[in-house]
Order: sequence, then C-alpha cells, then structure tokens
Amino acid sequence: MTFHKSFGSVCIVVMLCELLVAGVVTSSENDDEYLTQKEIILEKSYHGLIRENETLVEITPLIKVNEEKICNFHILKKPYHEIPFEIELVNNLGILKARRTLNCENRKSYHFEIVAVYCDGTPSNTANVHITVIDVNEYAPTFLEPSYVTEVDEGRLYNEILRVEASDKDCTPLFGDVCKYEILNNDEPFSIDNEGSIKNTEPLSHKASHNHILSVVAYDCAMKESAAIMVSIKVRRVCETKYLGMPERIDYTSGSTESLQLFPNARLDLCDISCKNEDLRIHSSIALKTKHISFGCDRDISNCTSSQKVKDLLPHAAEWTKELSYDEGVEPIFHFDGSTGVVVPTTVIDHYDFSSQAFSILTLFRHNSQGVTNKHVKEHIICSADDHKMNRHHMALFVRNCRLIFLLRKNFNEGDLNIFSPAEWRWKIPEVCDNEWHHYVLNIEDPSKVDLFIDGVRFENSIEDRHSNPEVIDDWPLHAAHGVNTSLAIGACYQSLENRLKHGFNGDISEVKVSLNSVLTAEDIKCGTTCAEHLLPPKPLQSNDEKADSANIQIKENIEMNEIYIAAKNKHDIEQLMRKVQYINIKRKPTVGRRNIEVRTTLTCNNESSLRLPPIETYIMVNEPTAPLGIDIDVGSASLETSDLTPPSNSPKIAISGTSNKMVSYQEIKLGVHILEKTCIETLSKNNGKLEEKNHLDSCNVVVFPSLNPDHEDIQIDGDESLSSSMDIKTNINKDGVEMIGKDTISNYINVLRSLVYSNKKPAYYLNRVFKLSCAQQSSQYKSGEYTLTLTVLHPKQTLFKSTNLLPSSSLSKVNLISNTNTETTFHLNSGSINSNDNQSTDSKVYSYSLLHTNDVQEPKSHIHSFVHKAEGSHVTMLIILVSVFLAVLLCGVSIARLKNNQKYIERHQPCPKISDEGLVWDDSALTITINPMQTDVTSDASSESENSESEDDEEISLALALKDGFSHINQLEWDNSNIFQH
Repeated sequence: MTFHKSFGSVCIVVMLCELLVAGVVTSSENDDEYLTQKEIILEKSYHGLIRENETLVEITPLIKVNEEKICNFHILKKPYHEIPFEIELVNNLGILKARRTLNCENRKSYHFEIVAVYCDGTPSNTANVHITVIDVNEYAPTFLEPSYVTEVDEGRLYNEILRVEASDKDCTPLFGDVCKYEILNNDEPFSIDNEGSIKNTEPLSHKASHNHILSVVAYDCAMKESAAIMVSIKVRRVCETKYLGMPERIDYTSGSTESLQLFPNARLDLCDISCKNEDLRIHSSIALKTKHISFGCDRDISNCTSSQKVKDLLPHAAEWTKELSYDEGVEPIFHFDGSTGVVVPTTVIDHYDFSSQAFSILTLFRHNSQGVTNKHVKEHIICSADDHKMNRHHMALFVRNCRLIFLLRKNFNEGDLNIFSPAEWRWKIPEVCDNEWHHYVLNIEDPSKVDLFIDGVRFENSIEDRHSNPEVIDDWPLHAAHGVNTSLAIGACYQSLENRLKHGFNGDISEVKVSLNSVLTAEDIKCGTTCAEHLLPPKPLQSNDEKADSANIQIKENIEMNEIYIAAKNKHDIEQLMRKVQYINIKRKPTVGRRNIEVRTTLTCNNESSLRLPPIETYIMVNEPTAPLGIDIDVGSASLETSDLTPPSNSPKIAISGTSNKMVSYQEIKLGVHILEKTCIETLSKNNGKLEEKNHLDSCNVVVFPSLNPDHEDIQIDGDESLSSSMDIKTNINKDGVEMIGKDTISNYINVLRSLVYSNKKPAYYLNRVFKLSCAQQSSQYKSGEYTLTLTVLHPKQTLFKSTNLLPSSSLSKVNLISNTNTETTFHLNSGSINSNDNQSTDSKVYSYSLLHTNDVQEPKSHIHSFVHKAEGSHVTMLIILVSVFLAVLLCGVSIARLKNNQKYIERHQPCPKISDEGLVWDDSALTITINPMQTDVTSDASSESENSESEDDEEISLALALKDGFSHINQLEWDNSNIFQH
C-alpha cells in the first residue's frame, strides 16, 4: 500500500515538471521569432550615388519599410567622422540626403551605418551604407608653368625640344586626367604629342625666323579645353663645323693606271671652336667602300699562282664548261641553280688520290642562301666520288646549313680499318650565307692539318669556340673496292649508281683551282685576294711652304689599303693632307661602276669630349675609256656597244628606251609618281649574222640631278616586299639616286625600275628633276648609254591662256579624225594617232610649265579630253553631211576674209615643241564634231607637204579664227578639213 502511494506521487511530480519545461520552451521560441522579424527590416548593405552639385542620394536598393511598425531612421555616427547626410521616412521609404553639396576633390566616398526605429522605440538591425560622390567636370586643365621659353640650334631635327605639362583638379580620370595637347597656330613647323612633347617637323632656320611663338592648349579626357599659354622657341644661329669643297662625284677613267686626287679643294671650317690650337687634335678617316663591286674589289690575278702546280678546274673556254650559264669577262662568273654541274675530264686530273698527298683548293664563290629551305641539303663546290658501282665521296668541299664543310676520307691501304681518323671539318662562318663574294683557300698538308683562309686571312677560332669551330668529325677509312676509280665534279657531285650529278650548288662560282702535291704559299694567297684598286696615303708635309712638325702629324693605312687615317693639330695641316689623298686602280681592265667613299672626322680638345663632324659620302665613278666605245643614242632611248680595247664582233648591245619627258601636277607628285613606268630594256648581240638575246643584267643605276633633298623628297619601291622575295637584285636608295646590283633577268630589272616611285612634298620649290638610267651586263664589261628622263612640275595658274600665247600654226600637225559608229574617239595634236574608248572627264585646270633642259615638252595625262560622237542612222548622216559641207564652204569664205584683216597678228613659222605619246588634247566642252561614218581613209602626214598646203593652211587658220569665240581656251588650231563635216 505504501509502495503504490509513493509511485503515484512520483508520477504527479514528473507531470508537473514536463508542463513547466513546455512552458519555458514556448516562451523562448516566441522571443526568437520576435527578434528575427526585427532583423530583416533592413538589407545588409546599401550603395548610393550623389553628384557634386546635388543633395539627393540615389540609393540601391531602395530602403523600404512598413510605417505601421517603423516610425524613424537613425544614422549611427562614428567618433571623429563627419557624416554630412540625413535620412527621413517618406511614404514607407528611407530618403537619404546630403545636408550640403559635396566635393569629390575633398572626399570621394562615405561609409556609415543606419538603423530603423520601431514605433515602440526599439531599433532594428543595422545596415551598411556606401555612398560614392560622382565627379562633375568643373575644372579645366591648367599648365604648371605660365609660359615656356627654350632655345634650339638651326638646321637640326629634334626628337624633343621641350615638354609642357598641365594638370586638372577633377577627381576622376575622365575629368581629371590630361589626355591631349594641341598647338593652335598650325602654320608653325612644330608638332606636339599627347604627352606634351614638342618637336620640330623640319629643320629651323635662323635667317627665316629668329623666334617661333606657339600657342598651346591642353584637354582633359572629356575634351574640356584649358587656357592657352605661350611657348617661345628661339633659334640659335649655328656655324656647322664641316669640310667644304668636297665633290659629290669623282670621275676616273678606266685603264688610266694613274692616281687621282680625291679632294683637291678640301677646306675645313672650324667655326668658333673654343679650345686652343695647341690642344686641338683633328682626326679624319677616308674609307673606300667596294663590297658591292664585282667580287668586293678589282683584283689583278694575272701574276698569281702562275706555277704549273695549279690546275684550273673551271675555265670558261673549256669544252666541258661551255654548257654552263656564265657571264663572260676578265673573271667569268658561272651560275649554278642546284641542278647543274660539270665533270672534270681525266685529261686534267686523272683519278687523283687526294688523301695520300698534300694539296690546296682555291675557290671564289657567292652562295645564294635565300632559296634554300632545307638546311640539310648539301651544295657542292667540288667533289671527288666513285665513278661507278658505288656512291662513296672521297673528297669534297660543300655548303650545308650555312657551314663550309670539307670532306676527306682515308683509303683502306692508309691505316687500320678499325681506327677512326679525322674525315670532316665543319666551319661555322657568316661569309657562307651573306650572299657576297668571298675568296676561300684550303691548305691540306696532311689529314691532321687543314687550314682555311677567307679573303686572304687565315681563319682563327675564338677562345669560346676553339673546340667546336671547326667541328671535326672522325670516320673509318674507306673499304677496299676493286676496279673503282673516282670522278671529279664541279658544282655538284657525281652519283654513279644513279648515273647523274646530285647535291648541286646554288649560287655563283668564279673559279675553282687545285694545287696538287703541295700547298699554296702565303704570297700566293695574298696575291689572289689583294685589291688592284686602293687609296694612296698622303706624303708627310716637308716642303718649305708646308712646314709642319712630324710629331704632330699621323698617317696610317690598313693592310687592304682601303682605309686611311690622318691626324693633325691644326686646320692647315689637315687640309693639305686631305688634298693629297689619292685613288688608283692598276687593273688593266677595271670593273666599270661606282665606288663609294666615306669621310669621317673627329675634333678633340684635351680633357674635353670629342666633336664628331657629319660624315661625308661621295663616290668614284669608274668610266669606260672614251676611245673604244661605240655609242648609239636615239631620242628617248640610249644604247651602247662597248668592249675591251679591240671590240669583238659579237659584243652585246644594251638599248634603253622610254619617254624622254614626264610632266606632273602638284597632287600627282605629292602622292608619288612612277618615274620609269614606260622604260624598256633590250640586249642583243650579233654573232655569225644572227641576233642572240642576252637575258640577264648585272646592275642598273638611276642618278638623279640635282641630288634629292631628304627633307621632302623621296624615292621608294612600290611593292618592295614582293619584289625582294623573288629577285636577286639588291637595291640601295640614297640622295643621289638608286643602285641596283645582282645578276638577274631583264624582266626583273624592268619590274624594279617601273616600281620606283618619286614623291616631293614641296613641289613649288622645283621646276624639274633629271633622272639618268644606265645598265651593265657581264660583270660591267658592257654598259648602256645614259637614258635621260626629265620630270617637270606643272605650276598652277589663276587665269586661262591669253590669245597672245598662240601656238605657232606652222608647227602644229593636222588633227586626224577617224570615224567609228560604236566607239568614242580621242583627238591628239602632234601624235598622229587616235585613242578609242578614252572617255576622260573635262579638266578645267590650266598649268604653266617651265623650260626643260634640251628635251621636248610633254603635256600631262590630266589634259587629255575626249570629243564624243555616236553615229546615228544613215539617212540622218547623209543629211548632216550635206548641211555640213555647205556650212563649211560658207565658213571658209568668211574666215578667209577675216584672215586678211588679222594676218599681221599671226606668227606661222615658229617652232612647236614636240608632243610625245602623252599628247596634248583639247577640251570638248564647247565643240561637237560629227564624223562621216562612211569615211575610211585618213589624211596622211605627207599631205601637209603637197602643192596645195599653202591654200589649205589659209583655210585652216580661217577656221580657227572664225571659231575663236567658241574656243577661247584654245590658242590656235590647224585644221585638215578634208574629212571634217560640221553641223
């Protein structure tokens, strides 16, 4: 009984506890729900934008609340932070405003927190507010300096004269960064970039203007302009220290063998050099540049390696080389394209074993590396290989991957077959692939000692590559092969299994010689590479009138004698030394062409820096001797037959033809004119009564007179990239003209010549330019005469031609009219021809042109106009013919009557300039001519010489005078009215 009571009491206590716990839990859940509702009143963060000149903040997202619950907002201020904002509750929205206008330049953004206040006074959760102040372009750029002043030297082009700088107070990059500077007075020769750097666009002249004042403004990135400031650039008068009296061209007659003074009138202008005479030191170097001439310079090899031990493997007169393509001359050039070569007969070298005795190889070649795509291709200069059964190479000299490689294999009877020995030498040298001529000699005293000489200088490897250049490859000796001899080939290697030449050379070879059983001496090598042309240094000054201290004068020359160094301590001594520098060419038949000369001078004062004078570039022109030349020059063309002292009967003839005169307008010459677009070149040689065409040229030169002004004149090649990639022509353009060197076809030379574009940015300064073209063939043995083209600038005139400028009627040719019912016809004066389908617009421009040298005047294309007529039905045509005949007879009568009264104003026998293919043509705006479509004959030129020519001239002049009112822009007209019907 007691147990049951106790158990019941426990149950009651447990139930009461559960009820209490349940009540506590319910109360806690209600409190959390209430707090949660308060926290989601505001977003976690808000972003606002406000302009500098406004107070309302554009807030994102909107601050939305329920006004039944929320009655106010508060901004939570942080200590020491000003918050110039206030927030109001308007229509369930929190409106954020600035209490004053803000300034982005002072502060760009604001951060603070806000809370919403319940109507019972309790706050909600806090929210972050980030407000950005939007910049307004209220400030213009201002320069850091109120003005700028600087000085420059005349005659110079500066990369930067001075730099102006401006700033902007606006706070954002768009309004606060300076993006552009501008010079307001555009007539000044200056430019300014976006960084404020000012430079001159042309050399300044103190004589033209002592001071240039520029007005410069700056812009921010929104293009708000600053106030202008003045930039003053003063021009200092400069006395340029330089040599005077230096010739632009020096002529040297071929075969004279006499020395020629280069600078007989040289004078040095020192201006106002401040250092004392005893401290002054003048250094001058004179360099002869002949790398572009033939093999680098003229060589005289007539007395070199004359011993019987040297065998010529590539003679130009041999039977086995006659099939090769070559240029005949003192030193013939054989052309190899990778698929050609020759086998040396056994009568010259009979199966010689190169591995057993000493020998030398002498060769002169120019490797064409441009067309080689596979770097592993072998290109043989000389090769000794099996003559049958096998393709083994015994000895070879070849080019591969821009390396000169020499191969020499030992025979089976010269050592242990199981022992390696040197078999291949690989020199990595730049000369192999620079597309220039080089002289190579290999001395092989034994397989362990191989020496290479390049252009007469022994190859010495550097310390860095002494173990890898040349790279020596070992190999086993060749195994025994009974009954197998060798075949020696030039320009390729004989492959006996295929019975053909393979691994051919790509380029030009002038000579291949071998010295058997001995090697060439140093004297032999030097003789074969020494230039026959060189500079002669001046002799020391020792005469009474040229007293000088020998210690103060230095004269040196290099081994090749193509550079001379002279030094002196005063102006007089250096001038006397320069005047005595000479050029000489002792070769019996020098290569005709240009030799460039470069003079560099430095002035040095003790304990001061050196002053380098502008380099002087001139040239020596080696000309053909005047006696043996046969010249045949026509109008508009130039041709020349030339040879040695006794010209052979088969000497080639190079003829250049084209237009003698070309006239261009301002706009054409500014954009660029193809000066030689109508040039044609033909080369023919007479051999056994037959004409054989010579398809190649070695060089062409275009000389411009006077020399170009690089400031505003230029010659360029139109389409240079496409031309250079497909041709073997090297082009050098300078102020004197254009040099083109390299053996190539005539068509390729013509393409380059026709691609030359001459432009002149200031045509008003010039009347004409003369371009002289000459070409050479067979190593400059044969040259053309000079073909001359005169380019004339047409200067605009404001008024039309006056009647007093009438063209002489007696010198004008007839106007030939050819009828065509389906085509438009263009009438030319003096051309004797008619161009059909040439419908060009009327050009109202009138030009005045200057007097040409001795050449004829040629009108530009812009003066060509068309007379247009389209024939209609035959009945209408016949009616028009009858009416026209009647009107023509009547008009002729009236004209004759007027002629008698005005004959004293007519000059009928003045010469008229010849009109070339681009003839003068009339404007047809005031003339309509109907042509008889049934008329087929054309009056010939001979008709003007008939017995009735005088009466016909009277009628023609009468027609011109009668129609004068309708053709005010035509000075005078000579008509052949036998085929003309008017209506």
